[in-house]
Amino acid sequence: MLKKLLALFFCFIPFLSTAQSYVVYDFTRDKVLESSSPNHVQPIASVTKLMTANVFLEHNKNPRCTASITDDDIDYIKGTRTKLPKYTPIACNELLKAMLVHSDNYAAHALSRSAGMSRLQFIQKMNEKARELGMRSTRFADSSGLSQNNISSAMDLVKLAKYSMHKSQIKELSNMPSAYIQTGKRNIFVKNTNKLVREEVFDAAINKTGYIQESGYNLVFIHKHPCRNATIGVISLNNSSSQFRTNFTKGKLEKYGCTAGHHLHSFTEEDAQYEEDYDEEGLNNLIKQVTQN
Repeated sequence: MLKKLLALFFCFIPFLSTAQSYVVYDFTRDKVLESSSPNHVQPIASVTKLMTANVFLEHNKNPRCTASITDDDIDYIKGTRTKLPKYTPIACNELLKAMLVHSDNYAAHALSRSAGMSRLQFIQKMNEKARELGMRSTRFADSSGLSQNNISSAMDLVKLAKYSMHKSQIKELSNMPSAYIQTGKRNIFVKNTNKLVREEVFDAAINKTGYIQESGYNLVFIHKHPCRNATIGVISLNNSSSQFRTNFTKGKLEKYGCTAGHHLHSFTEEDAQYEEDYDEEGLNNLIKQVTQN
């Protein structure tokens, strides 16, 4: 009976639309340079973590904050995993690093209950901040972006990206090609989920990838240096692949005068392990566990 219910449930998961939406934005002059379906509302996946970072930084009052990954942080939505150890106190700044550089979902969940409030209260704060920023098409249901109910539009994300520019920690972490996460006695090496940053093709002022099946491949990227005397950003949703997302963003940045610092290497199998926080194998294993119980 459970197998039939599960099969029925997955039948109602919406099929991924093939339509990309995007905005190329001049943040210096506050104007759209070009766009396609900029107000189309859809799941945004781990782009969510930009809002999580903002809300955490604004509400955490403890500069020495620490948190541990616990069973409360396990991903029961998509079955993703983490490199971070359980039940080990980790500085919140290190969790923030893991979340923004490597898009770690467990770190996002831990941070959402480490700012003096419950996880539900934290998500309410995320939605309040969205309304405050005028992000009228945006709703959050969790802090990681694994839920398909985290929705927004490219134009709403322009507002979030612009707001994030005021946070020095977000800007610093956005441009890290790789990092070591200090977890007790262990340092865990991670790489950036964005190939453009990982290979230092462009310097980022703001950078966040996102992918789940329901959202396609998403990216919020603001170039760190002026391009023809303007700060240029590319926000794209529902790209067909990670490679397409990377090449699309690079093409638009170069079109508006941003110069690549390094040559973009061809995509390899190694890239796949760094590109996304979403885990297809993990989801399949989660389905097997549910159907076997």
